[in-house]
Amino acid sequence: MMKKLIWLLLVAVAIYSGYWMIGAKGTESAISAWISARAQEGWQAEASEVDTHGYPLRFDTDIRDLSLADPRTGVAFSTERLALLSKSHAPTRFTARLAETAVLASPYQRIDIGNEVAEADLFVSPGPNLTLDHAAIRLDGLTLSSTLDWGVTLESSELASQRRDADPLTHDITFRANGITPTGGLIERLDPDGLLSDRLEVANMAVSATFDRDWDIHALEGPRPQPTHIDIESVSITWGALSLQTAGSFDVDAKGYPDGEIAIKAVNWREMIELAVGAGAIPQDLRKLALRSGEMLAGLSGRKDTIDATLTLKNGMITMGFIPLSPAPRLVIR
Repeated sequence: MMKKLIWLLLVAVAIYSGYWMIGAKGTESAISAWISARAQEGWQAEASEVDTHGYPLRFDTDIRDLSLADPRTGVAFSTERLALLSKSHAPTRFTARLAETAVLASPYQRIDIGNEVAEADLFVSPGPNLTLDHAAIRLDGLTLSSTLDWGVTLESSELASQRRDADPLTHDITFRANGITPTGGLIERLDPDGLLSDRLEVANMAVSATFDRDWDIHALEGPRPQPTHIDIESVSITWGALSLQTAGSFDVDAKGYPDGEIAIKAVNWREMIELAVGAGAIPQDLRKLALRSGEMLAGLSGRKDTIDATLTLKNGMITMGFIPLSPAPRLVIR
């Protein structure tokens, strides 16, 4: 009887070991094949090593010296290590962990990225497309440094996304960031008069976003999913004496321009306009118009330093009634 149990145990171990080996090699082959397919499409796509370890309970894959560049968008990403970590009994849940340094580049600038913690817990639907169901992303000790002479440090942030069962193209998204500090001369350009504190204390966001297609493995290969509708439950930002709160909803047209309404409450709005002009969000030639419009809006709220109004987004502009305030931003994911 004991010999039979030992033999059964050995057979079970052999079967499980075979399963693990097949899974590990399959993971390595799938990643290597995806990188090779991108290279054949004209990407710069390479990795010096793809290795899976963690027997017997885990599939932990290290991708070394990863470089990806999409010629259609001009966006490139590189890092010395990207780790994909999962339990062998739960292959649709995995953690992506970035090395302490990485580089993100576009035709306009290069951004050097540093971090203490940069990881994402990703839950995907079963199947070859790896469609994202929900995710939780954590960033601690983040630093960004651009070749355009700006930089940012971030103390901590958390982002969560959950796909709706009844509407799979819609994701409920929450975001919270603490301790955002401009560096590299950015604060001096944004705020030459010293109106702000050295860092943005907190930023919170709760929105739902509907996209034109799923976020899955193909989103890394070709055109990215683009937003078609956004509901803003709340966005709040506090930076020194400045406070901004918004809520509303809008559609997004094929060119990325929003169409809808947003309720906004802004305390010390004049300083916000000056910051927006300094950042280039409001053209210099529209500065006086924006200030006059702000004075009128503040007059309606009863406080000279506070705007409490509903803004219309339409035809590429932000207006209050028939009064144009500034160009609307384009919401396009490259």
